[in-house]
Amino acid sequence: MRLQHANVVIPKGSTDDVAPFYADVLGLRRIAKPAALDPAGAWFDVDGYAQVHLSERDGERHADSHFALVVDDLPATLARIAEVGGPWTEQEDVFGGRRGFTRDPAGNRIELLERAGSLA
Repeated sequence: MRLQHANVVIPKGSTDDVAPFYADVLGLRRIAKPAALDPAGAWFDVDGYAQVHLSERDGERHADSHFALVVDDLPATLARIAEVGGPWTEQEDVFGGRRGFTRDPAGNRIELLERAGSLA
């Protein structure tokens, strides 16, 4: 069993504002959505298996829901987050490397974990 995708809800009409964060800041590769689906939103490849889907929807989002990404170069990722004025909240080490939380431009929480310790 493996995770196929995480779905992230963003406000309607915000894909052009939010998608660059996933591509340019987090370094995920944007991939095509199936033609049968609503063209709004965006899909990203994480590692050749797992994906992140941005879905434009009305309604509330839970402020603490999140997904986590293990990143190869956490300092470079944090520098890109800082360049776009993104937040970073460092958290206690539980896997043998740095970890913390940021938020995308729509306010969705994302945990970033350094590829170190048990995540190496």
